[in-house]
Amino acid sequence: MERTEWLKKIRIMAESLYDHGAPSYWVNLGVHIDDMHREFINKFLSRLNGQCNLLDAACGAGLYDGMLLEPGHNVLGIDQSGGMLTRAREHYTQENFPGLRYAKMGLQEMDFQAAFDGIICMDAMEHICPEDWPVILSKFHQALKPKGVIYITVDALELDDYRESYERAKAKGLPVVYGEVVDELDEAYAEAMALEPLDLNTLSYERADHTVYHYKPSMEQVRIWYDQAGFTIEDEATTDEYVHVLARKKA
Repeated sequence: MERTEWLKKIRIMAESLYDHGAPSYWVNLGVHIDDMHREFINKFLSRLNGQCNLLDAACGAGLYDGMLLEPGHNVLGIDQSGGMLTRAREHYTQENFPGLRYAKMGLQEMDFQAAFDGIICMDAMEHICPEDWPVILSKFHQALKPKGVIYITVDALELDDYRESYERAKAKGLPVVYGEVVDELDEAYAEAMALEPLDLNTLSYERADHTVYHYKPSMEQVRIWYDQAGFTIEDEATTDEYVHVLARKKA
């Protein structure tokens, strides 16, 4: 399969998987914010002044929206999964959270112009292909007001750990680039989609991680993309799973 068509298929699979898993959110998933995510969201919020307009990009069911709303900010959450947005709207009703809106939109389809004082994109960029990384960062830059702040998590796992995965994917004839983890994707995806309801806790951690496309760029490459998109990185910390990156729009 030609790479462009394959990547379109990958996006459709991801949307279908998250739609299928949405009913389990707030039950088996999405009930805990770990300490480093919480610390960096607080750092992000501390860099904002007054009541702000915030974007929660790839928000899923809105796990982090409560923290964003608490200081009195207005929040727009976007996601390509309609199922996950349904769960978000059930959890954060308009009556109880008037400062919160949701819209169905993929990161690649964003077209905001200087609309937000701050953006978060949590635990989502690992599902973005290398072709779309600089495009999405540029769209984030356009979406932010001057000197706006952005907090993104990046998959922290070492690239060398995935050389065998890359070789297996190439042997299958898949149009992969190094850093993509897809060698078990079709099988793990089918297994997850067959679960009714979908509870990823019934799968091993590794198997669950293979149900959706992952791309793991080097942090050197990520820093280059940030600079090219017009961001200055102000803070960065690495845990076992993620690099937490807090940056500001240069102009």
